[in-house]
Formats: sequence, structure tokens, C-alpha cells
Amino acid sequence: MAKPPQFPLLRLDPPKAGGRQKRKPAFPPPRQFGAAEQLGRRPGQELQRLAQTFAAGRDPLELRSDAAGLAPERLLVFELTTDVQNFARAAQLVPGLEFIGAEDLEGDDADQSPSLYLMIPDVAALRQMVGLWTRFQAGQALPEGLTPWRNLFAQLRDLRPWGPQDRVTPEDFEILAQERADSRGMIRLEIELVFRAAGAGVERDALGALLESGGELISRTRIEGAKYHALLADIPQAELGRVLARGHEGLVAAESVMHIRPQSAVHVTAYESQEGPAPAMPPLPQGDPIAAVFDAVPLAGHPRLTGRLSVDDPFDLEPLAVGRRIHGTAMASAVLHGDLAAPAMPPLERRVFFVNVMFAPQDLDQDERFPDRLPADLFEEAVLRLKAGEDPAAPSVIVINASLGDRNKPFTGRMSGWARVVDHLSHTYGLLFIISAGNHLDDLVTADMNTIAFEALDAAQKARTTLRASAAAIAHRRILAPSESINALTVGALHSDSFPQGVLPASTFDVWLDTGLCTISSGLGPGMGNAVKPDVLAPGGRHHVRLMPAGAGHALRPIGKNSSLLGGIVVAAPPAPTDANPDRTNRTVGTSVAAAIMTGVAARAHEALEASYDDFVGLPGPQRAALLKALLVHCARWTPARDLIVEILGPADNKLHVRQKDNVRRYLGYGAVEAGMVLDCANDRATLWAVGQLTKEQSHTFAVPLPAIMSGKAQLHEISATVAWFAPPRVGAGNYRGVRLKLVEPNEPAVSFAVKAAGHQPDSNQAHRGTVIHRRWTGEKAAALGADASFDLMVQRQLDEIDDPIPYAVVTTVTMPGIAEVYTQVRDRIAVKPKVQVPV
Repeated sequence: MAKPPQFPLLRLDPPKAGGRQKRKPAFPPPRQFGAAEQLGRRPGQELQRLAQTFAAGRDPLELRSDAAGLAPERLLVFELTTDVQNFARAAQLVPGLEFIGAEDLEGDDADQSPSLYLMIPDVAALRQMVGLWTRFQAGQALPEGLTPWRNLFAQLRDLRPWGPQDRVTPEDFEILAQERADSRGMIRLEIELVFRAAGAGVERDALGALLESGGELISRTRIEGAKYHALLADIPQAELGRVLARGHEGLVAAESVMHIRPQSAVHVTAYESQEGPAPAMPPLPQGDPIAAVFDAVPLAGHPRLTGRLSVDDPFDLEPLAVGRRIHGTAMASAVLHGDLAAPAMPPLERRVFFVNVMFAPQDLDQDERFPDRLPADLFEEAVLRLKAGEDPAAPSVIVINASLGDRNKPFTGRMSGWARVVDHLSHTYGLLFIISAGNHLDDLVTADMNTIAFEALDAAQKARTTLRASAAAIAHRRILAPSESINALTVGALHSDSFPQGVLPASTFDVWLDTGLCTISSGLGPGMGNAVKPDVLAPGGRHHVRLMPAGAGHALRPIGKNSSLLGGIVVAAPPAPTDANPDRTNRTVGTSVAAAIMTGVAARAHEALEASYDDFVGLPGPQRAALLKALLVHCARWTPARDLIVEILGPADNKLHVRQKDNVRRYLGYGAVEAGMVLDCANDRATLWAVGQLTKEQSHTFAVPLPAIMSGKAQLHEISATVAWFAPPRVGAGNYRGVRLKLVEPNEPAVSFAVKAAGHQPDSNQAHRGTVIHRRWTGEKAAALGADASFDLMVQRQLDEIDDPIPYAVVTTVTMPGIAEVYTQVRDRIAVKPKVQVPV
């Protein structure tokens, strides 16, 4: 086992348990419509039409002849001005009404937090709904338990069947419209089905519509924990035309279909470099793996990978991987070694478990791709193989690297099936998925400035011009599936590497050099429920651009291939067929390698904690995984790019600092990770950690010891805290995040320690939107600290409907730069001391 670090991370003393602090939030009242007003609007007209049908004694099944009308066994959309509390329970009291789900919608000027409910009624349920509507119209009381229906009718802003416009979103339409048929005249796409208890019937109906269209089923999956039921299928060109027409015929009109989406597709940008002298390799790792990589088949025999990977091939992809194995080899190298051009990271003591989920085809022009399976299906089977059953393949794994982004599915507010499955697997098995934010290689267009004018700008103005172009296209450069997962750690690419800057070719620019921004291609946030995404940035290479004329303006094109002079992160690479030297490297740029580097840092942090505490490996896996997640975010800080983003994106008024921070976190998340802080403390900095679990409405309060040496010194000092957990996904519920924890902002202790919330970080409300919370408090005034002073941190579980205890981790740091006894004084006050290095 490795030696412990010089200043090992410290372990917090056990917390004091208590109850949840209750505070009633003040929300503005939702917009409502009176009974008479609703009669003149579409919701009232549709319900009145149903009431007349029932009153006339007509067969309600006749209503199904109108594809755009309300009818039995049809998925209905109830769009509300805001969420109706307890409505899901009230809906369950209507026999024959199947509650499919709810979700939050994008707010607008009329309604701050609109909601959408999806329900399928049979004839009896539809009749009872109409009866409740009639009583609402008459001003009569509703039966006991059904009163939330009154609020639903009053807040209905739309009522309609789920239709073709819902099944093909504008974003998917744009991608599907560009699809081209293969040699058979077929287009491959993904069909997500309405998730119902009677799944066999839903799938049978969808397959009937598919076959009737001339389509073919390629594969299928149904994953209960994520409520994901989907088909991978080929359809004829003519049927794609009907899908794009979004009319009431063909597959797009099938009532069993929830969404029609383009097939998942990933890509990687790799830059080949010249090989230098081969360095001495560290000793081979021996221990069971903590980290796994889900990626394309690697060249496991590469000199830098040999003996360091345990490769699993559950989908028999090795024989198919006849092309150059670039991506998987690069990601394995980055996890194991980091940037080969940077100062060496500590070698991993444990092997890395590698699962083949993609392969390199023969055609060198094609990116490595998935087999004929849905990616979510591959992920579930791979995790079950790792962690479940009588003989799991890698039960010690708690971190999974997935440096894969679906370029056909940028996040637009609705979770992808792949991300839902990641959330389900993460919570169920206590796994930290580290996922790349995704890359966008589309041009950035700047109007009213020709190429000559751009070239004449100095470096600072080039950076500002490029950032303005990025801001104008921000809606089209969002993070890619599955990185919107609430439980995953999403990693963006910091525009940084160790490659020396040289003279660039004509019309080629390093526009964000030394700015601290993410790469120009890195996917931007926020995430689900307005959570901070990406969570962190890690070095992803300097991504250069080429200046291209574009009408009266110009375009900045992120450089793809054939750019061997421009830098990047150095990783192992397969040699060319005629290359006699097997020890080849590439330089790669993007979020994939950034996420892989972070996975390696997480594995090294685990090994450092193992070396420092004999009982660390005995802690439950989900708690250790949450701790690694908390550590990576804890050691992230906004870069100086914060000021540039505020200058360009605004708003200029500093009173609107919440909106300023919102723009900053889209690019930087919680900030760039300082890897050294993850592994070690310093004499003027003490980082402490704890793991545990919280039951319903429980709180834990930790006393963070403050060193007396900091007392009376009027200089910069800081305390920071991070909490992480894995929430059960509540697919179909209004609040997808099944469990919410809260880091209670300190009051009196903050005053006595003379600190306040730091300005250069996401707003407190923004920080509490996901499953990791990070807050920092700073000050420069002298604090009066006694010998036993402490700073209380309370972590509490908010009100939820989940009975199980939730594992979590907390990390906190006390620092005063330049004060050398901070670490030792904090260490002396904790009960469990870490091991220390023994001088040789």
C-alpha cells in the first residue's frame, strides 16, 4: 500500500443528530381561472364536449375517431399554471385512471413554475373526471379526497391529448430532418414508449405500428427503475417523412409512442503527435479496481496500458473492433496516467476495470459506435454484470467513467432515457458516474465583423468577440445526454494543457488562451431542474479555431482533425498499421479526456484515504462513492473567467448578481478542480470529511474545529463545505429528484468567525438544485476564537416520500493562507487521527 500523503485529509468527529429545521416558503399564488372563464377556453370546451357526449348516452369510444380530441385510453396532457399539491394521490382515487407522470415546465411571464400531468383514463375514469368537472362548474363541493381536482380545474391552462407535436420535439425534428437513409433506404431511430404497468400491450401496439410502416425492430429494452421502455428501429425514408410531417397517420400518431428520437451518436476529436522517448513506467497495479471505464474497445496491449486494465467484453465487441481503437485507448490512458505531457500523477495501485460498450468499425471515416443496442440498455446490463448476481465481475468498483456524449440529444429541459437509467443505476448500486459534458463542433458566427477586422483585434478582444458569439448560440450548445443525470458528476473541459505554445498556422487562433474559460466546444449548462451543470471543469486541452468567411461576417470553426501542431492532452494511441513503434501517443481535446482525468483523480483520492485510514475500505461503497463526488466538487473554484463572463453576458447591474452567477455557472459550473487539494492538505489548510446516512426529516450537525492560531489576524480566511448524495429518481413525478438534502447556511458561527458567503460561487439557491451542494464563506476581518472554537455545519434531509435512509458525504476545509499551524491545530482536536508518513 502507498504511503499516506504528507498532510492526510482529516476525519470529522461524529455529528449530533436532530430533526429538520422547518420553514414555510413564501410562494406567490398561482394564476387561476374561474369556472365561467374556463368555459370559454380550450380546457373547458373539451371537458364540456365530453359532458355532452355522456349526457346524450353516446358510446364514448366514438371519440377515438377524432385523433385530436379527448378519448378513453388516450394519453391526456393537463398543463397547469403551477403544481397542484397532493394531486397524484387524488388521481389514484379515480378507478381506471392511470397516472403516467408529471414534470416541471419552463416558466414564462404568465406562470413562474408551470407543471404538466400525463394521465390515461378508461371509460369509467373519463366519466368520473367529467362528473368532477360538472360539480366544479356548479360550485359544488368535491368528494372527500378529491378536492385537489378543484385546484386542477382552476389552474388548467391547457388540456389536450399527447400528439405528434409532443412525440417529435423541435430539437429532435431538426436532427431527424438531416438524417440520410442507408443503402437499404432505411433510417435508424429510437422510439421511447409510454411507460405503463401493462408494458407488453404498449410494446405490441408500437410494434404493430412499426411493422405496418415497413420498419424493422433492431432491439428493445424496458428498465423499471428508470421507467424507460424503448425500441431501436429502422424505418423507411417515406415513414420518416410522415414522422417529420407530425400529422395523424403512421408511427408518429401511435398512442403507445412517447417520443421519436434520433439514434444515439458519439464522436471524439483526436490529434496525432510525434512520439518522444518512452518514459519509465511505474510498477504494475495489483489491487481490485475501484474505477471502471465504459468505452470503445481499447488497445489493451499498448505499452502504457498492458497489465493495468481488466477488460470485460460482455457484448462480444472485440471481434468487431477492426478499426483503429482510438477513443477507448485514450480514455484508459487518461484515467491511468492523466496527461502524459504534464507532471506525473501518483501511479494507481489498483487496476482499472474496462467494459467494452462501443467498437471501431473498419471504415476509418466513421466514429467508434455502439452495437445494435440502446446505450441505456448496454449500461444497465454492464452494471448488473459488475455489481449484481452471485458472482459479480467487479464488486469493488464504485466509480464509472463514461466519456460519452450523445451529440443527437442536447439537454433541453427533458431528461433523456439514458440519463434516467444512469440515475437509477447510481442510486441503486451506490455508483459515482463521471460523465463528460459533451462537445459542440458547430461554427460560432459573428455578424458585422469580417475576417480582416477580427484578425486585427488584440488577444483580449478576440476572446471577448468569441465569447459574445458563444453567448448568442448558448441555447444550441447545451450539455449532451447522459450528462444531465442528477446523480452523475458532469465534467466540462478547461481550456488548458501542458503543450508549449508555438507559432500558429494562418487563420488559426487560440482565442481563449489564459482566460480560464472552458474550451470553445465544451457543453454548457444548466442541468435538470436548473441544477449546476457541468459540475466541474478539468483540463481538456486548448481547442483552437479556424477563421472562416461567412457572408458579411465570419465564423470561428473549432478544429477537428489534422491539427497535430496545436496542443492538447497527451494520451496513449494505437500505432498506424505501418508503424514499428508500438508506444504511440495522440493529443486529444475535449470533455471526454477531461472526465477521464477526473476519474483518475477520484481513484487516487480513494487510495490516499485507504493509506490514511485502516477502516476506509470497510465503509459502505455508496458512502465512499458520495465522498469522492464531494471531494472533486469541493476542490473546484471559479477561474478569472468569471469577470469576463459577467462583462460579456451581464447583466451589468451588480444588484442582479444572481443572474450574473447563473451565466457564470453555465460555463464554469462550480469551477476548475485543483487536483492536489483532492489528495492532500497543507500546513495552512485542513480538509475534513465524514460519511453517513440520513433518515426522513433528520439532520446531522458537525462541529468543525477552528484553530486558535487564526484568532486576531486580519487577513484572508475561509471555510468551505460540500455535501453529496445519490437521489432516487422519481420518474414521472413533479420533483424528479426523490431526496433533497440541504446545507443550512450558518448564522452566529459565521459572525464570530468573521466570514460571509463568498461572492464568486453559484448562488445558494442554484447550489441546492442538484445532488451536490458546495458553499464557501470568506472574510478578512480579525476573528476572536477561543481554544475550543468550532464552526457548526448542519446537513438536513428535506421533506420527501422515500422511506429508505440516504447515504451522503460531507467535506469541509478551513484555511488561512500563510498560517502554518492551521493543519496541526485542527488535527490535534479530532478523535480519529490519520496515519502519517514515517521519515526515511
